[in-house]
Amino acid sequence: MKYKAEMHSGRGLSENNLVFLAQKAFTTTSNNPEEYRNMTISWAQFNRESLPGRNFTFWQWFDGVMELMKKHLKPHWNDGAILGFVNKQQAQDMLLSKPNGTFLLRFSDSEIGGITIAWVAENPNKAGERLVWNLLPYTSKDFSIRSLADRISDLNHLLFLYPDRPKDEVFAKYYTPPLSKAVDGYVKPQIKQVVPEFTTPNPEPSGTTPTFMDQTASPSVVNPNNFAAYHIGDAMLDTEGDFDLEDTMDVARHVEELLRRPMTNQWSSQQS
Repeated sequence: MKYKAEMHSGRGLSENNLVFLAQKAFTTTSNNPEEYRNMTISWAQFNRESLPGRNFTFWQWFDGVMELMKKHLKPHWNDGAILGFVNKQQAQDMLLSKPNGTFLLRFSDSEIGGITIAWVAENPNKAGERLVWNLLPYTSKDFSIRSLADRISDLNHLLFLYPDRPKDEVFAKYYTPPLSKAVDGYVKPQIKQVVPEFTTPNPEPSGTTPTFMDQTASPSVVNPNNFAAYHIGDAMLDTEGDFDLEDTMDVARHVEELLRRPMTNQWSSQQS
């Protein structure tokens, strides 16, 4: 009732959602909803004692989810695009039964007001092995920079929203329209998200080492074969398949700074 009222949505919590919440609140593993129907929760369990291995309470975690959804993700919840109440192991079991490129959105267990993308793909280090990868959780701060739909659009290895919905069919109506062309030698800055291990780089016309983020000059300003690029070298996925958002944002900020400079100054500095 609380969730539905806060969201002002016709889509409330399903029985599976409620079982997930009961497991978290009571620190149990039973999937049988009947076992929870006559249970009562104490104030200590609800909002005084921290969840096991965490520094926040059950209510703080749940309230963080509602705040994130209200501010940034309500349309996606109403569309049924966010499963949300799924733990990491459940996500892995669900995705490994699906084709590569299938992904889902679930609330983070480790961060208040966080949501993560989990997807299944080949292990780039071992042929024939499939793994489930997880991005480090997004929070409201991240969505104030770039929306969830645009972030999903940026990641070309994400193909189908679980169980089998083409991602553009679900999210395209929320994509930000393309930026306008350069005016008076300037282009507007744009931030895009990449996961290098899962990105197919654009070929460089000069035959140099490919890059994952590049800036192309306006044809009306300079030769289109010239590029100002930022090379991404270090891996942004850790050994457990978690993606470091801070590292990629550093890259994006560098690219944004390049884009902010007058085009003529960039090319003259390259030639010198």
